[in-house]
Amino acid sequence: MNLKIQCPKCSKKFTVHEDLTGKTVECGACDHRFPVKEDTLIVEHPKVYPGEHNKRDDEFLSRLGRDPLASPEASPAGPPAGAPTPKVDAIMPASAGQNIAVGAGVSFILLYALIFFLGSSEGGTFQDVDRIQRYVLGAFVVLIAGGLILFGAKNWRGRAFLLALLLGGALFALILVRPIHLTPEASLVSDSGSGLNQPVVPAPTDGARDRRELKTRVGYQAIERKLRGLEDKFGDAAPQHLVGIFIEDLASSQFHNLEKYFQIELKIPPTEAISRYPRNGERDSLIVISGFKLDLDAVVRVCDPRLGRATTYPELRLIDLKLSALHESKLTDDLRNKLSNPAHPSFFKENLNELRALDPLRRRDAVRELSEIPASVELRYGEEIVTELIRLTRNETDPQLLSDMGRALLIWAKDSPVAVDVVTEKVEKWLESKSNVPASFIDFLVEANGEKAPLLLDMLWSEDPEVWSGQYIALGVAAEKRMIFHLDGPSIRLKKAAAFVLASIGTERALPSLSKYQEVSDNELKVLVERAIAAIKAR
Repeated sequence: MNLKIQCPKCSKKFTVHEDLTGKTVECGACDHRFPVKEDTLIVEHPKVYPGEHNKRDDEFLSRLGRDPLASPEASPAGPPAGAPTPKVDAIMPASAGQNIAVGAGVSFILLYALIFFLGSSEGGTFQDVDRIQRYVLGAFVVLIAGGLILFGAKNWRGRAFLLALLLGGALFALILVRPIHLTPEASLVSDSGSGLNQPVVPAPTDGARDRRELKTRVGYQAIERKLRGLEDKFGDAAPQHLVGIFIEDLASSQFHNLEKYFQIELKIPPTEAISRYPRNGERDSLIVISGFKLDLDAVVRVCDPRLGRATTYPELRLIDLKLSALHESKLTDDLRNKLSNPAHPSFFKENLNELRALDPLRRRDAVRELSEIPASVELRYGEEIVTELIRLTRNETDPQLLSDMGRALLIWAKDSPVAVDVVTEKVEKWLESKSNVPASFIDFLVEANGEKAPLLLDMLWSEDPEVWSGQYIALGVAAEKRMIFHLDGPSIRLKKAAAFVLASIGTERALPSLSKYQEVSDNELKVLVERAIAAIKAR
């Protein structure tokens, strides 16, 4: 008897004798070797013609619950009225879109849980969201995520429902256990002292009531928490290590400029950060500076009048700051015209305001404008502008701004001893750190006859004489002694540079030293010396 077999590798069909049952054969198409057994046999099913009844199909449909004849009530006449019809979806696998829906639902609820966990910390996104609002938002997330999971779970909706229920329960448990940092209610805060755990005054005066309303408006609870944390480190001196600044209508973009401004002006240590707490729907901001000793008056001075008008509450360590219109204004065409036209009546006042701007680009532009004023223009607001230029000289680090700053100081502060001292200190720090020194700062010190100008210039000239010879020549006869010293020194490079400078500033005092180099072998040095001697004798 012959058997029909099929190669399990290439599905090629063959006919073999039944004697080969259990033995290994080789496929003639792909050379694959395989045993002849039940798995490789091809079973031929009897043909069923229309109208005939196939018992095997009946058994298969009975197992699926789709064969009406398998039930006792079935009759040859057909299924009874109301019998269920087969549903193909029950035996078909889930589509790719349904699998994606399940994954998206689970990911959505887990991602929201992570965002909520981080945002419910102090100063986070959920800072001023009460528990009821958190529950409503959580329910919305669970509804959307659960719908996606149930939609995708076609063949296991019972388990999908349990999964959605489990994730939703975990999210609501997280909402329950996370702390709430809300702006305090007026009835929960006191009116005196540092605001720490003070009892409510039963019948407050008008001043106390106003103070409580202020605390509620600024969200003073954040300052109280900071103070409690500082008490562990500084004890009773904790209030001296914190200042709060409340600012209305402060946009997030403005805060970054303001943060940098405070870091520079208050010399905030790199280890300490400025905390910002959005208030009143993120329209206002409470800024808390803490962690190091702070003089409240010094903080007020960097706020008023440069930033706006400040109202202080020393017992609360709080400043209520109203930003000036400058920090909210935009550069219109009219304002640009005022800032760039020295002949305009508002030129000096507007540029003075720009020197106080939070935006570093606007400060830099103002310094450039004030450094390019024609000599024929009469200067105005001199004292105020010099004060701001000195402040920026101390604090700014932008190379372009500092380069323009030296030229501006030459125009505005040549007769200011304070400006000379500040520039001298700045140059000394640059030399100590081996940083680049703007030539305009040396020009200013030379022009202002700074006491340390020759020494500082000599240090720079000794390192790079080709660059700084012009400034040395500007010193005039006062530089002759140092040039004679360098002419007699060991460096051939400095000898040449000294001879070049002496040609412009030298006197008969330098002739003996120059004469010693008239017969040297270095032709370049010889030529420079001869020119210097000729120039001195010609004068």
